Amino acid sequence: MRIDRSIFAGLDALRLAAPLPTSGGRPGDRRSRARGRGVELADFRPYTPGDDLRLVDWNVFARLEQVLVRLFHEDRDLSLLVVVDASASMAFGSPRKADHAAELAACLAFLALRARDRVRVVVAGRRGTASASAKGEHTGALPLIVAALERAEPDGVAELATTLAAEAERGRVDQAIVLSDLLVEPDERTTILRRLARIAARPVLMHVLGDGELAPDLADGAVAIDAESGEELPIKGGRAAARAYAAELARWQAEVEAACRELGILYAPAFTTVPARALVGDDLRRRQVVQAARGGGR
Repeated sequence: MRIDRSIFAGLDALRLAAPLPTSGGRPGDRRSRARGRGVELADFRPYTPGDDLRLVDWNVFARLEQVLVRLFHEDRDLSLLVVVDASASMAFGSPRKADHAAELAACLAFLALRARDRVRVVVAGRRGTASASAKGEHTGALPLIVAALERAEPDGVAELATTLAAEAERGRVDQAIVLSDLLVEPDERTTILRRLARIAARPVLMHVLGDGELAPDLADGAVAIDAESGEELPIKGGRAAARAYAAELARWQAEVEAACRELGILYAPAFTTVPARALVGDDLRRRQVVQAARGGGR
């Protein structure tokens, strides 16, 4: 897959959004569920022998004659999993859906690494091949992640469901983002979405669609070829065919979005007609997948 290195320019002002308290176990700059050392006051509890006397609120003691210990929000890191579909169908379009997905994955990894978040990027390959993967916790890992993405090429039928099951065994993450055209049978799609929903506190599907899918050439006599099975299907073109196709595409997208909504997955279209950097800085910001790096709540 191909990645334009210039896509990282202009992303410095952004970071991944963390609308839910994170579950990370290491220090960072994200609000966590834990109470402990921090800057922002979270709560009080009664003093017990052995507590650090520096945490006692002596102003409360002076007013109420109660010995209370201050509890603070403990800031920790965020964990991100990005899974890229490398099915043969992702090789189509201009730019290719696979290249678009790889650039989006690289952008998301860049934002996570800049904020010292833990990130793991996995490319789900065809049956019988190992998934390419890379991980990191600081910007020095970005070249490794980009290299892992660039080594992969779309081919065959990707084991998305199997890949998500394997990642689930590593443990639940704060955010999981799947980049796929989701051109699979309905039962397989249901399995993929259910596993995505279970793997993260905030699961996201970035639905990658190319220009050829949004506005295909439906001239009479054309032949459509299934990218994964090689089956040829003759096309009966014309305006009626174009209208029927548009209606079916809209129905299918609505069906996928409804399935995501039911499972608590954020659905985010990722059309190849919108450059990756623009999609991250505009659409994903509106959907609160990313946010400003400075200012605002955590």
